Amino acid sequence: MSKHSKISKKTANSLIMSAFVLLIAVSLYFTWRHYQWKKPPWSPEINAVLFMAGDNRGELEKVLKHYSRNPADSLKLRAAEFLIANMPGKYSQEYDAPLENVVAAYMRRDDVEDRKAVNEAYGLGKRTVREDVKYITGDYLISNIELSFKVWNEQPWGRDVPFDVFCEEILPYRVALEPLENWRGKILSTYTKHNSFFREHPKTTSTDACIRINSQLPRLQIEQMPQSMTYSMIMTTSRGTCEEMTALATFVMRALGIPVSQDFITSWPYRNIGHTWNSVYDRGIRISFMGTEANPGISHHGSRMPSSKVYRKTYSMQKNVYAGDLNIPPTLRQMCIRDVTCEYVPLPPVPKVLRPLDLALQSCEGWKSVKIPVRYPSPNNTGHVYLAAIGGDNTWNTTGYGRSDSKTVDFGAVGHNVLHLPVYHENNTQTPVNYPFMVNSNDSVRIFEPDEDDYRKFGMSKIFPEDDEYSERMTGGVFEGANKSDFSDAVTLYTVHEASGEHFNTAIIRNPSRFRYVRYVSPIGSYCYVAEIIFYSDRGERLGGEPTGLPGSRRNSSMTFDMTLDGDISTYHDAPLSDNSWVGLDFGEPKRTGKIQYLPRNSGNGIYEGHTYELFYWKDKKWQFLEQQKAETSHLFFKAPTNAVLFIKNITANKSGKCFVLNKSGEQEWLYIYRRGS
Repeated sequence: MSKHSKISKKTANSLIMSAFVLLIAVSLYFTWRHYQWKKPPWSPEINAVLFMAGDNRGELEKVLKHYSRNPADSLKLRAAEFLIANMPGKYSQEYDAPLENVVAAYMRRDDVEDRKAVNEAYGLGKRTVREDVKYITGDYLISNIELSFKVWNEQPWGRDVPFDVFCEEILPYRVALEPLENWRGKILSTYTKHNSFFREHPKTTSTDACIRINSQLPRLQIEQMPQSMTYSMIMTTSRGTCEEMTALATFVMRALGIPVSQDFITSWPYRNIGHTWNSVYDRGIRISFMGTEANPGISHHGSRMPSSKVYRKTYSMQKNVYAGDLNIPPTLRQMCIRDVTCEYVPLPPVPKVLRPLDLALQSCEGWKSVKIPVRYPSPNNTGHVYLAAIGGDNTWNTTGYGRSDSKTVDFGAVGHNVLHLPVYHENNTQTPVNYPFMVNSNDSVRIFEPDEDDYRKFGMSKIFPEDDEYSERMTGGVFEGANKSDFSDAVTLYTVHEASGEHFNTAIIRNPSRFRYVRYVSPIGSYCYVAEIIFYSDRGERLGGEPTGLPGSRRNSSMTFDMTLDGDISTYHDAPLSDNSWVGLDFGEPKRTGKIQYLPRNSGNGIYEGHTYELFYWKDKKWQFLEQQKAETSHLFFKAPTNAVLFIKNITANKSGKCFVLNKSGEQEWLYIYRRGS
């Protein structure tokens, strides 16, 4: 065999070996590709969710695989991973009934007593829960991602929205616990003119767009809803609370690529209810607004009312205190909320002339962390101490938490001018850590421990600081006397020129004539807002008779005309007509009226003659009784220690006042600030 033949054979063997290696490599490559397709190497978080999905695993993998094919979709893949990784705990809570039945039932819920019967009549049945991980489809998620990226890339302000903000405030496919629907497609198809306007005006900012959209959203009638509503349901019913108002704004804004969040508080000071509003992201800052009601740059409750802690709803799960500990209060077990109190502390000023940036939230850089000493250590302390704010009837509502060692508690940012109490939570019971405290406007912390060696005398004319807002509704009203039941012979006895809701007002009647019928006729636009009317004879005796008045009430409430004559200052007449409504007495026979006492609709703010009042103060971990008095005039005088948190309760009307303190000069200081809108 020639040398050339031997080389050819060696070359042939080499080629065969190379081909074999190549075949093995190709086989391994396609095996790897097959493995990648069948079982991609997702993160542990994603794999955990896929395991939770059970039979629905394929729908979630469909989304991940869809965006794994093309390197150009790497950002969309990250968005898909964000949605899936944070999907546990999200679900729909809905009635298994046609939409029109659910909506029709909602529309009648405000004036029926037996809501269960309404649910049965409309076939609503029981509410069902559908977990997203087990029911959501891959096509729904892909459509949501595609539409989200489309508006993010096309809107003129989109380049100023970072990916992390996009993920939280444009990308999410749900707002609350509503049934899932194609809300993005519906909104984009019905807001085409606005969408085109934004594209045609490249200098439009997200705030500009937010104002434009919020201005034309339907205003909702305040009405509590039994479940979270979809975009379509809210648009159909036009009813809802602040939750639905902000949800509607969130749906529409996000569908159009406007980054919007929902901010909220768990409870207001001196109340047992919270509030929700919105904020819009604009080039690194945030501006708060009230969805469907107040545009960015307009003062609203969330921007002007003091609050303890402010939270922002997130799609992603946060590392909060919840870890299955049953001692953690329910309000703080939510996984998808973030503490943003630092953005709202201190509250921005409310200028007379407002522009959007006037109410921009502040940066959290440089905010002062509030630290409180531990006065009463707990042997069972787990490292968490909770923040409670003064609530309704001067109870304490849990609003936040802090990290604690054996000596201090760090609560982070805390709202100014709100009375707080640091507490442990053990077996659903609050145990104080120290005395109540307040963070003042200058960030100083004041702890209210009573000085039992320094008692001071003080006077009170009202039990909380706000002025009564309904008193002016009686100005211009008249009291009339007549001897015909239709008042065709009516004579004016007295015209109301001023009225106060903080005490009974007295009208001296100088007409000597006798009348069988007497009544109060309300001025225009007042809805006859009167809490109490008492008629006296010319000898000072209280006159009785048969209550008469305009039948019915506004919105079919219980506040009918007889509430004005029931002796209860907390009830009032809410007449069905805004103008010239009336309420009075039929004496049965003509009598002389010498004096009339009247009280407008009120908030129970005043000191009322004949009512019994009690003074309480906070000492040794609880409210303690100090003194009781019965009011003979519109003023009371008590004695109490300085630097103690005090409040007065109207025992007769079962109305608690707001807290105050006596300073070292013996002066009264209300521990509550209410800021009305401009």
